[in-house]
Amino acid sequence: MEKVAYLKLCLEKVIEQKGQDVFLKAGVEPRMRIGSQVTSLPLRAISETDLFELASELLTASQKKLLEANKSVDFGYSFHEKDCRFRGNAFYQQGCLSMVFRLLWKGIPTFEELHLPPILRKVALEKSGIILIGGAVSSGKTTTVAAMVRAMNESVHKHIISIEDPVEFLHADQKCLIQQREIGQDTESFHSALKYVVRQSPDVVVIGEMRDTESFQFALAAAEVGRLVISTIHAQSVTQVFDRILGFFRREGEREGILRHFSANMLCLAVQKLLVTKNEKGLVPAVEILIGNYTTRQLVQEHKIDKLPQAIRNAHQEGMQTMDQSLLKLWEAQFITKEAGIDASTSPQELESLMKGIRIGQETKILGT
Repeated sequence: MEKVAYLKLCLEKVIEQKGQDVFLKAGVEPRMRIGSQVTSLPLRAISETDLFELASELLTASQKKLLEANKSVDFGYSFHEKDCRFRGNAFYQQGCLSMVFRLLWKGIPTFEELHLPPILRKVALEKSGIILIGGAVSSGKTTTVAAMVRAMNESVHKHIISIEDPVEFLHADQKCLIQQREIGQDTESFHSALKYVVRQSPDVVVIGEMRDTESFQFALAAAEVGRLVISTIHAQSVTQVFDRILGFFRREGEREGILRHFSANMLCLAVQKLLVTKNEKGLVPAVEILIGNYTTRQLVQEHKIDKLPQAIRNAHQEGMQTMDQSLLKLWEAQFITKEAGIDASTSPQELESLMKGIRIGQETKILGT
């Protein structure tokens, strides 16, 4: 069977069964991820030779060079017959090539389709500031960012430039003019793209991942001159976002200045986890949300990061919520099971008490304590 036709058979299975990933490893049956389960597909194993030939057909010349140099490379793949797009990764293990394909949304998802809190749409339409979407690997961060870009594209007239590795969601211009730059194809690196982006006159800059000192300093500088910057960051909680940010900077004095500048430009931090729905037919995000208001900005500026969770709990009327508050809402709306919620919680005993109607503690004063 022709290699790309074999790949499409595998991808059709994950589309039909609403899975997430397809895994191709030489000598074994292809496998598919649905939620936390990885199961075999009823197809023959692919050979090492066929995998190499498949990679040769899918990768550009620059991507092949990266694979050879780094032993791993990201790329995008459009399955035009199904109107779907996949994020691919080719990598070596034990000297042999393997590939993973992540199914992206068919088209650009809306906030309603993703069951995201409405406050995220509101902040996406703000004029300036920094929005960071956090989570673990495969927690839907890029999908949430795509929904934000869609909201802008449908509502406001702006120039949006994205820098991605690879481009995952393809946006058609509507009210916005959208330029999507892919690392390795349209620009050499994140650093080279960021170096010139200000001269390209963007209103909004979308950075695929906040990964180092340079990208974070760019975000600060861009926000301070009135641009909106949206990016993703690997973090398990809002407080851990600050650990990641401070990890970009080594000197104590430098860290104080960074927190001061960041607090002034902090628009929204959202950290999400994907949970299998109660009917086991899909995924739904639980989202911890911090909005930059007077209280949260003061706490960050004063290095009182440990007090942020209580500040978030106190400000639920502004759209903020802790992870447990989000899990509770999903359980009350019957999106998830009680067991799924408790398993995703960092304080399961407290969440179980909330599910029983027991409210632990009241709103408390944060600043000055």
